[in-house]
Amino acid sequence: MPVFVDPRICEKQQICELMKVCPRNAIYQREKGTVEIDNDKCTECMLCVKACPYLAVKLARDSNELGNLIKKSKRVKLDKNAHIAKIYGSKPGKIGKVGLNDSNFKSKVISKTPTLVSFWGAHSGVTAPFLKSIEKKYKGKIKVAYIKVADSPKARKKYSITSTPTLILFKKGKEIGRLEGIRPKETLRIWLEMKLKPRA
Repeated sequence: MPVFVDPRICEKQQICELMKVCPRNAIYQREKGTVEIDNDKCTECMLCVKACPYLAVKLARDSNELGNLIKKSKRVKLDKNAHIAKIYGSKPGKIGKVGLNDSNFKSKVISKTPTLVSFWGAHSGVTAPFLKSIEKKYKGKIKVAYIKVADSPKARKKYSITSTPTLILFKKGKEIGRLEGIRPKETLRIWLEMKLKPRA
């Protein structure tokens, strides 16, 4: 079955989960960032369908259906933000104030107050509404900080950031929790509450 990546949904980011999981290197990016699949190399393992956080990858029954999907993507408009909201419960947002970088990272996360650091990059906009709500809900109990992965190679290497978004919770400078990739809002909430819960 041919595989199709819907260009109306694809984020066209340099860090693409599909390209990481494909065992045959059948997934590639054009100069404009468009992600496409070489169906001659594809073995229909389905890993790319499961890996795309935006559900942009679809299987076609045959070449005729593939052609129809391509035509539809060019002819019919699709609201990407509304599509993402259906999956994750909210539309993507913008990054908060970028207060962290390679120079000040250690000094900023050393405090007794837990600091939730968002390593910001491809696909991170989906977590923005959740992070802003956390800042309000836990004001005084937790700090939320942002660092751009592309601008902070030392921090990226030290904390082994291989995908974004990655959330790391620090307390007194030590990592006490990590969550990688896009997750539903409820999963993020439960994870954070478990990490903040005092140990008996």
